[in-house]
Amino acid sequence: MLKSFRNNNIIVQIIVVLAVAGLMWANSFAHPASTPALGGGSLYYWLTGALSPTAANILAFILMLAEGVLLTSILYRHKLIGQGTLLPLLFFVIAMSLGRPMLSPILLGTLFLLLAIEQLLLTTTLLSIGLDKTFGAAACVGLAALLCPNMVVFIIPFIISMFNYSLYGWRDWTMFILGFLAPWIVVETYYWVCDELFYRNYLLLYTITDFHLRAGGNLVQWLASIVFLLFLVSGILRAISMSRNHNINFNKNVTTLLLFTLGSMALAAYNRFFPVAAADYAIPFACCATYLFMETGPSGMGRQRKEFWTNLIFIATLLFFVIINWFEPLY
Repeated sequence: MLKSFRNNNIIVQIIVVLAVAGLMWANSFAHPASTPALGGGSLYYWLTGALSPTAANILAFILMLAEGVLLTSILYRHKLIGQGTLLPLLFFVIAMSLGRPMLSPILLGTLFLLLAIEQLLLTTTLLSIGLDKTFGAAACVGLAALLCPNMVVFIIPFIISMFNYSLYGWRDWTMFILGFLAPWIVVETYYWVCDELFYRNYLLLYTITDFHLRAGGNLVQWLASIVFLLFLVSGILRAISMSRNHNINFNKNVTTLLLFTLGSMALAAYNRFFPVAAADYAIPFACCATYLFMETGPSGMGRQRKEFWTNLIFIATLLFFVIINWFEPLY
């Protein structure tokens, strides 16, 4: 099966991705949640409040696939992976589907987080990123935080990434601040006009300050979380080891993607430290697991003599996560 993802067999890849996604979402479609997921900002509840449970699930499923395609296209355009493989989409779907998949603040916020990453990565392909790109990237992070207030933690990897791309000028930082505040100013003005400013900001403050580092879950949930983190960490180590074989632009872009793992860790602490909230790690997990299975260098899992075991691990991984979602969802 893994050979299809390496040999650009798009039809087979699409079938596998849709099959995995469908199986992992089967329970959610059969028993849709009657209430929207918690942890969102008021904008999230305004956008999703009128949707029926079934419509919300359909929208979430389509949005998840669209985000996976967007992430894959970003990796293609910036030459972080070879053309023709849908492995990033597949692993993104797995991470976003673990647990009880539904329309959630994380899912909506991730869309704008991906757009912000795209703007950042343009730095290595343009002579100058331009103040409009800095503003746009910061505005996307601001929109993500509006939909899911806890995603404000991604400001930290965003700022570090600006240093990574040598964006030191006062104009860059001015546009960053203005861009991040722009969507907030629009929404706050709307609440002020509607005389809901105090109430909405009270709820927002409660959500952001509701920080809890806790562990729980049963044995099966812990096992699933450990397997998920094992692939994430192994992929991170593989991505780091690849840096010596690529140019500085590639390394800067990979560093930016890995930095967002720090934001994912902080976001997981907000939501639930353990069992792992897999959706928080969807972007770095998709990137790092792809490097783990696609790399064919001397130390990669893709060496010819390891082909059988690599395929076995790949298929076993897919089956493991699908079965876990059927019988022991990670909520």
